[in-house]
Amino acid sequence: MNSVTYIANDRYAFEVATLTAILRAIHDERIAAHPRPTDPAEAYERVHVAFRAARFVVLGMPRVVNGRVEPEHHGHLVEALATLEPDAVTGTIEADQVKLTLAEVGAILPESAREGELPLLLTFNS
Repeated sequence: MNSVTYIANDRYAFEVATLTAILRAIHDERIAAHPRPTDPAEAYERVHVAFRAARFVVLGMPRVVNGRVEPEHHGHLVEALATLEPDAVTGTIEADQVKLTLAEVGAILPESAREGELPLLLTFNS
């Protein structure tokens, strides 16, 4: 697993909100296009661009792999976020899903999750 990256709490909250909004927009566009399938590469590219703009994760140089622009590092995190399924209860992408993916796949946590501070469970409450 990657070493843990801690992000300032306010910055972490902002980035989670931004990623959640992007993923919700992608989900809404898929619903609007139904039954026509949407291009899964577009979701990946949009999440990749959001990460590049945020600059809280070092992605390295972009490269083209199988016709898709991918980051040098953290491609697995971009993929995991781009393929999140909507919450079964609310029917949309929730911030807690984004936080869990950042933690489990990318080892990215808010400062408040450092040992000896607020319990991690409390940081997942929106």
